[in-house]
Amino acid sequence: MHYKILRKIFAILTFMSGALFSYSGFASELTIDNFTDFQVVRDRGDVIGATESTLLALTGTSLQNTSRTFTAEATVGDYASKIGIKSDGNLLEIGNSGSSSGSASIEWNFDPIDFTQFGNAILLEVVDIDLNVNAEMVVNGIASSGIKTFSGVDNFLVNFNDFSNSGVFSNVSSFRLNFSGPLAWDGQFRLLTTTTPVPLPSTFLLMGSTLFGFIGISRRKSII
Repeated sequence: MHYKILRKIFAILTFMSGALFSYSGFASELTIDNFTDFQVVRDRGDVIGATESTLLALTGTSLQNTSRTFTAEATVGDYASKIGIKSDGNLLEIGNSGSSSGSASIEWNFDPIDFTQFGNAILLEVVDIDLNVNAEMVVNGIASSGIKTFSGVDNFLVNFNDFSNSGVFSNVSSFRLNFSGPLAWDGQFRLLTTTTPVPLPSTFLLMGSTLFGFIGISRRKSII
């Protein structure tokens, strides 16, 4: 009796896991940057102004003829005040020294492309982020996502319609990420893409409730 019940439960769980994998998550992605191309820039606070570094031929992207510019500006002070931006090994890292609350900008320029053919949102996967770090996406220099203030590790996902000018997405040629934060803030990011968020269908939520009910009934029967 117990064996038959377990077989039924296993069959339902197998079906649900496959269905959830198919329906949850994201679809139709275009990679803006997977951060595999090595690039680094550092700026110190003993000199006023920002430090830039441009990579002219980005390869870790689905875009054509792409360049990437890092701009870092540490808090003005002394040589110990420092901010760095680094891309390598599928990871973008931004770090400040203990005396800096600097700003960081990453900008991509590329051949014009219609982003709407590859989704309806922009996703930045966040690996780690300090509290109260501010982030902003800017498209073609004119359309802003608004500023997101992180209250924990959470992906930065913005629908095209939530930008200040959603019309730009049919002809995109530049994209920029702006970051700022409190003293000594750090952040790590893994992937930047266009995407189409796929909501979890209510059908599968109902299936989950049904399964738990089935397990409860089966347990009562086994006790009897």
